[in-house]
Amino acid sequence: MDKRFKHTLVAFKICPYCMKVLTVMCHKNIKFEIKFIEIHNKPDWFIKISPLEKVPILIIGEEVVLFESAAIMEYIDEITPPKLMPDDPIQKALDRAKFEYSNEIIKNLYQFIFTTEQEKFVKLKEWLIKRFQQMGEWLKDKKYVNGLELSLVDLNFVPVFVVLNMLKPILPCDILKDQKRLQNYGESLTSLSCAKTGRVPDYEFLMIDGIKNKNTVLFRSNPCYFNGPQASRCLFFGK
Repeated sequence: MDKRFKHTLVAFKICPYCMKVLTVMCHKNIKFEIKFIEIHNKPDWFIKISPLEKVPILIIGEEVVLFESAAIMEYIDEITPPKLMPDDPIQKALDRAKFEYSNEIIKNLYQFIFTTEQEKFVKLKEWLIKRFQQMGEWLKDKKYVNGLELSLVDLNFVPVFVVLNMLKPILPCDILKDQKRLQNYGESLTSLSCAKTGRVPDYEFLMIDGIKNKNTVLFRSNPCYFNGPQASRCLFFGK
């Protein structure tokens, strides 16, 4: 490979925004190397090259550094046809707006999972239910957001349904209740091969450890489950 176009992804193992990028790279079968860092112990070399000191970043060659998951995903899509982004300017703008929508859902979903405050837990649950209802309206009778064909906007939502699928047995509330279209959409996304290869093999274990170690509301609601054999076997994806 020409070193000028070598791709190196810098990521944190359970970061959902990194999962977005990994999902696209796996879907597009792009060759890349990956470097994992600890988000609370960022190495100096990373701080030096990452403008916001956040993951993911994509190093192209030895000089170019792309940051922000949406920018990286669009770049990967552009260099590996066929493109998943639409050509129509209006539809492209609508999709980019939904990229931001997915970011807000991910941010609030992870806060919901890792919060230690009961009141915040309830408020986040209500917020998520409202936003998922909006997503259900977008889908109507479609398989994917833009119709029958998978698009880049759909891959933005993969981390949402991966984590919901993982935690479904232990969530004290079904935030997708009565959302059959959204449930079907989530199943379509998590069944994609790139949704499986786009996460690290120990993703579930790391998430469970994080939920337990922070003594979250979710953990306190069902400590027996988290400490039981079902958690250690990690059967969340029907393995």
